[in-house]
Amino acid sequence: MERLLYLWDELDDLSGAGRHLVVSATSSFGALATPVMSGFSALAIWFVAPQFHVNAAFLGLTVAFWGTYRSSVRVGR
Repeated sequence: MERLLYLWDELDDLSGAGRHLVVSATSSFGALATPVMSGFSALAIWFVAPQFHVNAAFLGLTVAFWGTYRSSVRVGR
């Protein structure tokens, strides 16, 4: 009976670690979704509407800045 409890405890620890990795990966991908979509938006504006090159450049630079800022703030915590 003691071995069964030991194996159950190990299985519980392993599933908890797996759950943690899945949640971490999902939140990382979720955090990347906004800058990536904004970057693709800027790229689309650049190619589709040539008269808005400056706006597309500002959008791309803003995305790059805020993405870098968010990642640097999270690393510090």
